[in-house]
Amino acid sequence: MKLSQKALLYRELAKLVGASFHLDRSIPHARQTWLLGLQRGLAEGKGITESLRTHCAVFTGTLELALIEAGERSGRLSDAFSHLARYFEAWDVAVRQALGAVMYPLVLAHLGIVLPELPALVMASMEGQNLSLWGVLMPLAVLWLILLSSFLLWRWLSRRGTESAVIDEWLGRIPLIGGVRRHWALARFAQVFHACLVASMRMTECMQMAGAASHSGLLRRASQDAAQRIAAGETIAGAMADVHGFPLVFVHGTATAEEAGTLDHEMNRWAAAETIEANDAVQRAAQWLPKVGYGIVVLYVSYRILSMMGGYYGGMLKQLEAL
Repeated sequence: MKLSQKALLYRELAKLVGASFHLDRSIPHARQTWLLGLQRGLAEGKGITESLRTHCAVFTGTLELALIEAGERSGRLSDAFSHLARYFEAWDVAVRQALGAVMYPLVLAHLGIVLPELPALVMASMEGQNLSLWGVLMPLAVLWLILLSSFLLWRWLSRRGTESAVIDEWLGRIPLIGGVRRHWALARFAQVFHACLVASMRMTECMQMAGAASHSGLLRRASQDAAQRIAAGETIAGAMADVHGFPLVFVHGTATAEEAGTLDHEMNRWAAAETIEANDAVQRAAQWLPKVGYGIVVLYVSYRILSMMGGYYGGMLKQLEAL
């Protein structure tokens, strides 16, 4: 499902469950493909989370499963659906901003390839020569090969980054894009941790579920290590401080909240704050990445113009030397 479709799905489910509708009666009002699998699982006597794992695994991520399980166990399923609706709405807006930011540089890149070749094509047509589109088609093919290869490589690295701490840490160092990944990962971690705390789960379970739902290999590994330390008797903040992966300011905030007994409120605050930071990071990337694209296009067009001028004046000089 698309992000906008998931946002709509969870928004409608939050309203229906909050209005005390039975979940199986809510199905006709929402996305059929996703909910038919849920209905099948409920008919088999399974819980909501288990039904989704069994019949809707293709459409349901670890973040959704973690929040829904926490909401189901705490009796606050409507809140879980509301959290997911807000998350997917924010993520959908971020993706739309990113696509809008790269669209204009892509158009300029194509124009930068085609326009420098137009004078030569016009002259060849006027002189009755055979038109050769090789100078246009070859650069366009190279451009699309680079774009497709970059997209496939980034998708592969992003997926590997959800499991590998090393890859995730390197991706987090990429200017502009790395900040978006880090803020979204911490927002997901804090959101799931808060939901698990509300559901009165064990701290080790909260830590492991939040790490898995963060979609960050670095936070996943740090959460697993921290969970082992918590099981050995360390405090939550102390366990976070002893492992590599959690931001220092986040650890300090957790330590203060743990002492004050307001850890659930602190995690909820961090989830909201990191979502805002992630959106701000997307806007910064949307402002600067097109400028990088413009710079590359300008350099390429300048190179093509200088090459054409060099070839033109070079031919004139050879004719003058022949005279």
